[in-house]
Amino acid sequence: PDSARVLFERDQLWKRLGEKPEKRLRELRKHLRLVGQRDDLSVEVCALYNQTGQHGRALELLGSRNFQPWEGGEGGPLAQHTRAHLALGREALARGDAAGPRDHFTAALGAPLNLGEARHLLANQSDVHFWLGLALHALGDKENARNHWRSAATFKGDFQEMTVRTFSEMTYYSALAWERLGRKARAQKLLRDLLAAALRLQKAEARIDYFATSLPTMLLFDDDLQFRQETTALFLQAQAHLGLGRTARGRRLLRTVLERDPNHALAADLLAGGA
Repeated sequence: PDSARVLFERDQLWKRLGEKPEKRLRELRKHLRLVGQRDDLSVEVCALYNQTGQHGRALELLGSRNFQPWEGGEGGPLAQHTRAHLALGREALARGDAAGPRDHFTAALGAPLNLGEARHLLANQSDVHFWLGLALHALGDKENARNHWRSAATFKGDFQEMTVRTFSEMTYYSALAWERLGRKARAQKLLRDLLAAALRLQKAEARIDYFATSLPTMLLFDDDLQFRQETTALFLQAQAHLGLGRTARGRRLLRTVLERDPNHALAADLLAGGA
């Protein structure tokens, strides 16, 4: 009962078994003293706050400690910082708030020093630029809105797990940005290309890259790489269908992703109105 390491291992096991985020969070909150002893556990609690719609609490926890980089945890604190600000910005935008969305989306582009990491130069932030463009457009700043949409539309590839990928979860936002820029045909082509890439990924054999940063956490428990890759492929397909206007099919795929992985952050956010 006094071991933060055991608490972390149990939570990681539950995560791999597909335990519901609400249960994981409820159990971790019973042991906040132990959670506070570990950066990895603190990031998991932030992720669970975000997954359950408690974005303010996620930011509060992120701001309460100085994180140290650890093997396998690269990008963890920064990802939760970005996710929380994106969610709060979208909520403010839906309420018709004026400056609030702009401030949240601008904050999502940054990396507070206490998080102990910076964003990789090749990391794709098309989602943030897309939403910041919407916020600026709502404020009447159409020129800067187009600048951010152009940044979202023209960013090439994405850097994930030490590998540059041609297509990723950010491709969807590049396509949405092209559409906002009046280039609907280009947006549609990009979405069709994303769908084709996702279908190929679903059938491909999963392999561990030599530099895969997820490997240290996988050494704790065996992970089904093929299952995880197929889940990613289904999510990319959902994005493509949503972008192409096939809303029912896209949302059905998002629900399938969450059935396979109840802790899938991007599927939960997109189903809740992430675009």
